Parts: sequence; structure tokens; C-alpha cells
Amino acid sequence: MENFVKYCKNYILDHIDEYEGQSHYGCDFAYTLTEAPNVDGSLTYSTYKAKEYLREWWDECGEYWDYEKDNFGEHTHNPFDEPEAYMVCMVIEGCSAILSQVPCIGKNWNEEIIINTEVITEIKDFVNGFDENTELF
Repeated sequence: MENFVKYCKNYILDHIDEYEGQSHYGCDFAYTLTEAPNVDGSLTYSTYKAKEYLREWWDECGEYWDYEKDNFGEHTHNPFDEPEAYMVCMVIEGCSAILSQVPCIGKNWNEEIIINTEVITEIKDFVNGFDENTELF
């Protein structure tokens, strides 16, 4: 089972090509990239699998719990009651934390950016080189 950062990296790499030719604000791109699981409420479509990921990511779960309270003022989901939804929220914010560090995204944080071949290549290069031991929350 992948560690949390590797999971987020792979999620970005697996889905980035779908957005070629679209225009998005840098600050919103991670949320757009993770829109489907956010709407569906699951990345695994299995409560059991989501629990297994959360067990693997236990330290990150605690860090995300604090991050969510500090940044949003409340907890959206309880990992014990809604593990699939909690996992989705963690991955959304994890992808956002990684993408916010990509130079072309950061430079266009409050501006629209066209997700063209050059931008996709820069994102992929950055994400591939991103240290999987980095704390995201």
C-alpha cells in the first residue's frame, strides 16, 4: 500500500492529462483535479479499502485532523464514521499541497492558467521529483 504522499503524487500523475486544453485558476486546480472523487465521496468505492489506507496513513490522518480544524474551523468528516469521505478530503488537500509548490501553479495562484502540454510537463516533472517523505499538513 502506498504512503500518503506517493498516493497523492500518483493521483495527480494519473489524472493530469485529462485537463489538457482547459483553463483553471492555480489555486483551484487541485480541487478540479479531485472533483470526481469529491462528488462520489470515495476514491476506493470500498469502506474496507479506505480504512486500510487510513490505517497506513495514521500519522497523516492525525495531522490532517488538526489541519482541517485550524484551516476550516471544523471537521467535515469523522474518519471512524466516514472513512471513504475522510480519505477523499485528505487526498484533495494533499494534492493541493503538492500542486501549490509547482512553479507554474504558484506563479498563477490567483490567475487562470491554460493547462497545455508545457504546463502538464512541468507538473509531471515536479511531481515525479517530489520527496515522498515530505509532510503535507
